[in-house]
Amino acid sequence: MTGTMLAVIDDVESGAGTIRTIAARAERHDARLIIYLLTPGPLAAPELAPFGVLYLPDQVLQADSEEQVAKLRSKLVGSPVDLDIRGLFDDVAWLAGDVRRARPIADLAIIGSHETWAIPYLYRRVTEMLALASGGPLVILPPGRSLATVNHAVLAWKPSVEAVRALHDLVSLLEPGARVDIVSCGDQPSHDDDSRGHGVVADYLEHHGFEAGSVWLEQRYDVAEQLQTYALEMGADLLAAGAFAHSRLRELVFGGVTAGLISQTRIPVLLSR
Repeated sequence: MTGTMLAVIDDVESGAGTIRTIAARAERHDARLIIYLLTPGPLAAPELAPFGVLYLPDQVLQADSEEQVAKLRSKLVGSPVDLDIRGLFDDVAWLAGDVRRARPIADLAIIGSHETWAIPYLYRRVTEMLALASGGPLVILPPGRSLATVNHAVLAWKPSVEAVRALHDLVSLLEPGARVDIVSCGDQPSHDDDSRGHGVVADYLEHHGFEAGSVWLEQRYDVAEQLQTYALEMGADLLAAGAFAHSRLRELVFGGVTAGLISQTRIPVLLSR
């Protein structure tokens, strides 16, 4: 059961569909929904962020933020969900930090993928912040995908604290009797050596009433892309993975599974740390 959910958007028009999808899950689980609507200062062009900032007096930016909040409220009139819409306005470089400093407490954070954001830079900053510092799981939701029910999930597995956290968070989102494919990329260990833990994870899932399968994929290309392709081919509702098993700096410089899942999200992705 999810008691409180958190959503963050930076544009009412492009983010409204995501908010409705999130609200549908909140309604189904009788959850409270907190929405942060971010209003950055004007930019010469969105792709230039965090550079190209144009000056606007705070009182004008605040009025713009209040107008956007009212606009979002009007789009959600009649929703049975307990809604708490909060507007934040600031320089685009500081808004992700403003959300972190507000310290919202939620059981689950959900944001739309990059296609639903007006400013790509802000999407990356907010996503990384929520994955690293929100204190809870994060779901990235691509357009046209629902999270109303999770009957089939893929768990990207490696023996790490982050992967174990993803396992626990995933269990809280699954429908009773759901199926979970435990998936690893790379060389499969021998039959007598379950050092990668698929058997232990399967036992845990089955003890909780879920169906578990074990899959090993030969690593042929980008792991994030490979995992999403497999999940889509299997018709999964969600892909779960531990976030930033390497340092964030290493992921940014050299790339990594988390960075790949954030930059190109084709299936709902659960990130846990």
